[in-house]
Amino acid sequence: MSTTQRLFNFVLIAFCGTWLLEKGLSGPLLILLLGIAFVGRVKKENQFQFQFIHVTWLLLFILYSSSLFWSRTPDWSALERKLALLALPLLFSFKWKNPLPIAQMWLAHTLACLVLIVIAYYDAIMCQLTLGNSVRCFSTTYFSQLHHPSYFSAFLIFAIIGLLLGKVAWFRGKARWISWLLILIFASMHLHLGTLAGIIALGMVLMIFTIYRLLQYIGTTKSIVIGALLLLCSIVLALLSKDIRADAQNASNFTRSYIENPEGFVKGRKEPLQGNEVRLILWTASVEIGTAQPFGLGLGGLEPALSQKLIAWGYPEQAKKEFNPHNQFLQIWNEIGYIGVLLFIGLLAFINQAFYNKRQLSGLLLSLVFIVFCLFESILQRESGIVFFLCWFTALSYWPKNATT
Repeated sequence: MSTTQRLFNFVLIAFCGTWLLEKGLSGPLLILLLGIAFVGRVKKENQFQFQFIHVTWLLLFILYSSSLFWSRTPDWSALERKLALLALPLLFSFKWKNPLPIAQMWLAHTLACLVLIVIAYYDAIMCQLTLGNSVRCFSTTYFSQLHHPSYFSAFLIFAIIGLLLGKVAWFRGKARWISWLLILIFASMHLHLGTLAGIIALGMVLMIFTIYRLLQYIGTTKSIVIGALLLLCSIVLALLSKDIRADAQNASNFTRSYIENPEGFVKGRKEPLQGNEVRLILWTASVEIGTAQPFGLGLGGLEPALSQKLIAWGYPEQAKKEFNPHNQFLQIWNEIGYIGVLLFIGLLAFINQAFYNKRQLSGLLLSLVFIVFCLFESILQRESGIVFFLCWFTALSYWPKNATT
């Protein structure tokens, strides 16, 4: 292995762990990695091969860039966050002579997750000492202050996928119970995070992994039944948490009220609103905006439009918070129109087809997690989401076809 690739691999492994702990490092480290890759290209130690699957990310970036010219309130800073759509596919288009250190990258990610847990408990304890029982210090954003709980959940689930499949360096060479202990710790964090998308995604990952492992022993039907029972057990265990049970009950009640009278629901609530109320109202507003704006509002145009809707419906305090739709499909539809959302859906289809062709279960599970989170969050609107998912989608697509699971 050349010295240039050794340096590239070292920085890449460091990147996968350190940016989770300090988000501000993601940009400088990406620039450094691209610089090293370019040096390797000049020295003919790698080849530049832009994969077709990466073209779709590039097209999405171009569409977002173009939308600034038809947005009434263009937000150029938002485009800066979208640069990962360009930078990471470019980075992993440099094909080195030796494989990428995926297992070591996964290890750096997993260890960073452990550090994040320590930081979360420290923040929660300090919150408890400062504010007492006036807020839920060991729940949601009070517990996960460094990253939004949904992103923290996605990080943990991806670490779980690596541990389940034996893809994490060091852990894969140790006794299996060590990995299972870590999986249990990471899974239990969702009792603190309380994110519905995370709980659903985690349950589905465990279900699919169980079915995958049992298929060769007990057949398809029994494997699916056991997998479904495991998913059900995961949901029941999550509901043992008082906070999660209360949130689930609220979500059920709000959904029932919304179905009975959608217009009455979105215009008849009283501030302050709860999270599930806000999400249903935002989804309704977003659908109305999408149908009225076939080409989208452009980058920077959505938040003001949502605020106007909220004010018109009698929620001035919520309008001040400049919410997004809390759904990535709606977010893209509202920002870059029908073309954008069709491109995004096509992108997801290409990604899953590529991972399926390689029989790469880790990539398929990551895609599943991504889709679940897209249904409940605008997951690509923050640096935590766009850097994480783009990094691992493009890195895993780098794997050769014979690298199974």
